[in-house]
Amino acid sequence: MLTANGTDPDSIDEERFTDICIMYADGLIGNRGMLEVLGSLTGAIYNYMRSENQTAFKLQDIIPKAYEYLYPPLTKEQKDAAANTALQSYMRSAPNAPKKIFKG
Repeated sequence: MLTANGTDPDSIDEERFTDICIMYADGLIGNRGMLEVLGSLTGAIYNYMRSENQTAFKLQDIIPKAYEYLYPPLTKEQKDAAANTALQSYMRSAPNAPKKIFKG
């Protein structure tokens, strides 16, 4: 099997393959920034032009296919852990929060 440029993937050494993976990942990072910026800008313009009784556009509405790639959906366990962390942070911000509620 040959790749797009005619190279046999089995003939690529480990170091070269790692370099290719890094270049690929760096390209995705750059594209991610462009998607976020252009999607947010487009959403701002659409929200500015929308009628008063229309629901506001979100980034998820502007780039639906790429949105799940950029922000993968959380599992129930991840959502619960995030909620618990947020709740504990909020409770710790109280001036006289008892220390015993943060144990176990």
